[in-house]
Amino acid sequence: MTGISTPARNTFREQQWREAHDRYLECAREVFAHLGYHAATVADIVAAANGSRATFYAHFRDKADIAAALFERILADTAALYRRLARFPELTKDRVRAWLDEEVLAFWSRYAVEIDVLTQAVADDPRVAARHYQWGVDAARELGPYLTLWTGEHEQAGLTRALLLVLQLEQACYHWLIRGVGHDRRLVLDVLADVWWRELTFLRAGP
Repeated sequence: MTGISTPARNTFREQQWREAHDRYLECAREVFAHLGYHAATVADIVAAANGSRATFYAHFRDKADIAAALFERILADTAALYRRLARFPELTKDRVRAWLDEEVLAFWSRYAVEIDVLTQAVADDPRVAARHYQWGVDAARELGPYLTLWTGEHEQAGLTRALLLVLQLEQACYHWLIRGVGHDRRLVLDVLADVWWRELTFLRAGP
């Protein structure tokens, strides 16, 4: 008996769409890095991609949307960053400090363009701001092993405390590493490690 065949998906068209999407993202990153978010225009991105406005708007709503899409590409690395912290076999201040020094600062250096662009897009577009807030919540959920006792009526309080840790770290790193506000590296790391260690210890103990 001959089986019923399933129509083949148009993988070539999907590949073309993905390649165009990725090309616009890469070109947008280069344009933003060179001109800055506010000075860059959709026309600049289209020209860098050697494309057309029609193709751009088939993929992205506007400049803020492509900025958000750029950041979305690093969400897996963001999640992994907090997941590694959550998997420490033993929580010590030295371990937290090493995580901040060796992993968090390296992450911010690697993705400085994406983070700077997103921060400016958040200030300009409430839709991107809403997406950014949800990404923060998702990052806080990666600290789940510290939140296991925060259940029932306490669940939201535990998640909010974790979210505030994430947002606090973002703001500190943004002003320090992206905007170049001068700080003593050792002092900042000591203070951040102390804050995170104390709060994670509190979270693990439960409400």
